[in-house]
Amino acid sequence: MPKIPAHELVGELRDVCGWLADGQSTPDDFRRSVVAFEGRKHARCGYTLSSAVASGDLVQFSLRLTDTGELCASLDVDSQTGEIVVQRAWA
Repeated sequence: MPKIPAHELVGELRDVCGWLADGQSTPDDFRRSVVAFEGRKHARCGYTLSSAVASGDLVQFSLRLTDTGELCASLDVDSQTGEIVVQRAWA
């Protein structure tokens, strides 16, 4: 089991998404920036962070346990406004 609970990383991910959603980046640039900023930290903590542009300005992020691939959290983020909807998050 990872040393840091997923819900703590989700909180940090929410903060970073809010900071980086400047209304000027493309959804793909936003997605790449968030993953570059957070991906290594999540990997060190035993998680894998992935992302994809869903539609329009919406970017989906998934946080999974690296060793099992189990989904820990799923977030939909508006890359322009920083509005976030957490689809799922657990310990």
